[in-house]
Amino acid sequence: MLKSVNLPLYNDFLKIFVECEIVNWQAKHFWEKIKFNQNYRTNEDKRLMYVGLKILLKCEYLEVDVNKSSKRAFSYNETPRLNELRDRYKKKKLEPIFSIKRAKFLNEIDDKENNIKFIESLILDDKTLEKYFINYREKLKNDIRNINSNIKLMDEILNK
Repeated sequence: MLKSVNLPLYNDFLKIFVECEIVNWQAKHFWEKIKFNQNYRTNEDKRLMYVGLKILLKCEYLEVDVNKSSKRAFSYNETPRLNELRDRYKKKKLEPIFSIKRAKFLNEIDDKENNIKFIESLILDDKTLEKYFINYREKLKNDIRNINSNIKLMDEILNK
């Protein structure tokens, strides 16, 4: 959803879209989620809500279910396009976090691989030391596998 469309109550609608599935909602459901108390809704609040809903219909994020709508209240459903919006929002939110985590993980892997090389160099110098370092080396390799598993998970989450 482009902010350039100038959607009234943009942040409120986006929060609803991220947190809720919209099936057979009337305007009152949006009011409940935005937490505008009926007694405190101004005419300007009402205007913004209905202009926002109209824009969301026009941009095809919502659709009106004519079978469940009445003369007094439309029944709104989300469209597949709204799911695309959720996915874009999720990626936008997660990519910077995962990028920082990935950099940390890659540094950890480098450190652990460096430790493994050090252990292997000690063993090369004296084969009898292997029995002392075999558990350390295996633990480091295990740690690397776990870190790579976390990186793979982050990639799956972003590409899902």
